[in-house]
Amino acid sequence: MIDFSWLGVTLLLPLLGAVVAVFLKVPAVAMRVSLGFFAGTLITATAANLTFAGPKLAWLNHFAVDDLAAPMLPVLALLHLLTLLGTAKSRVSPMFCVRLLIAAFVSLAAVTCQTPAILIALLVLGVLVPLWDLMSRGQPVRGYLIHMSFFVALLVTGWQFVGQDIGYGLLLIALLLRGGIVPLHGWLPTLFQGAAYGTAMVFVLPLMEVLAALRLLLPSTPEWMLNAAGVVCLITAVYGGGMAIVQNEVRKFFAHLCLSQTALVMFAVMLHTSNGLTAALCLWISSSLALAGLAFSVRALEARFGPLSLREFHGFYEQVPGLAICFLMTGLASVGFPGTIGFVPMELLISGSVEQGLGVSLTLAIAAMLNGVAIMRAYFALFTGKRPTTSVSLQKTPMERAGIILIALIVFLGGWFSPGMVASRHHTADRLLDRVLVETR
Repeated sequence: MIDFSWLGVTLLLPLLGAVVAVFLKVPAVAMRVSLGFFAGTLITATAANLTFAGPKLAWLNHFAVDDLAAPMLPVLALLHLLTLLGTAKSRVSPMFCVRLLIAAFVSLAAVTCQTPAILIALLVLGVLVPLWDLMSRGQPVRGYLIHMSFFVALLVTGWQFVGQDIGYGLLLIALLLRGGIVPLHGWLPTLFQGAAYGTAMVFVLPLMEVLAALRLLLPSTPEWMLNAAGVVCLITAVYGGGMAIVQNEVRKFFAHLCLSQTALVMFAVMLHTSNGLTAALCLWISSSLALAGLAFSVRALEARFGPLSLREFHGFYEQVPGLAICFLMTGLASVGFPGTIGFVPMELLISGSVEQGLGVSLTLAIAAMLNGVAIMRAYFALFTGKRPTTSVSLQKTPMERAGIILIALIVFLGGWFSPGMVASRHHTADRLLDRVLVETR
């Protein structure tokens, strides 16, 4: 039987919403109905987090709210809600809503999944949503299909040999590919250019590769493999930040920024120390929300002005000052600006890497600096310079206004409550490491 706990309802709502959206023909109606389901999911996910007092199994004992999943449930629900809030009405279709709701179910189910085989199945299911989107838009799918086929093959084959070094090695390569770690990153910028922005967001920003690494790799993966993967992630963080600076298209800029941020979180996981895992768990939350807020402002700009270039100064500030503030606020939060949700996690990451040597800490600081430079360059290109005039009203819509207020609260209240988040995540990190010690004896 299905256990209708808060978790059961949280997992059922997106599925039910997807079924309902399939039968809706009017885009505006589909959007309103989907917003209702996402708002309900956010409420039940928050309730599941607040009432968490220990793992409680649901759905045939395969899913549970544990200390790893509890804070991520509202984060993932909020991420999908912001994605829909930031999508222009003219670009919403019933099938887009269906894909978004299915993606929400996959992310929420994966983060609460307690059975490795089912988690792998959910990861495989997740790669089909962007493929569906690309095909429906008539975009080339060859590059994405090749990369994700390798991901699925490596993931499934690695699990067949789990317990052996070759199995863990294949799983590790699969997750690095899923995270777009260099040189396995070619699919990520292409996805942001070809797929709907919302579809790319909900595939990349939940950082499912981080979840899979914590669930599948940490118990028994040889230390030398994690160390080698950590070096590659560190290189990718710097590479992604450098590439974000020189991009001339906003979507490519955002894709490389995501690449760098993902690499930083994965590097923290690969440290497999208490401070490193604490930083990874905190960054998982802060990076997902900050980048979602940044994408919110970019998509709102695209809805008004079309594809955006960074080759010239557009001067959009006077027309849309709210979006300019949202862009700057969330961009700085993603690189750890003081007072924002990302400050303490980034500080934890750098301090947690001290044991690895001064070179590692310096490289992390360089990666953060490059990301900050890329964000400021994009901000100046989009919002400063010439002042275009238009006879069409470009004021914020009610949904955009609600999204901006919600994002501002997240960015600054998240920074205010960071100490509590760190204490909770540190406890979770210690439990993960204790599991490592028990399973390696």
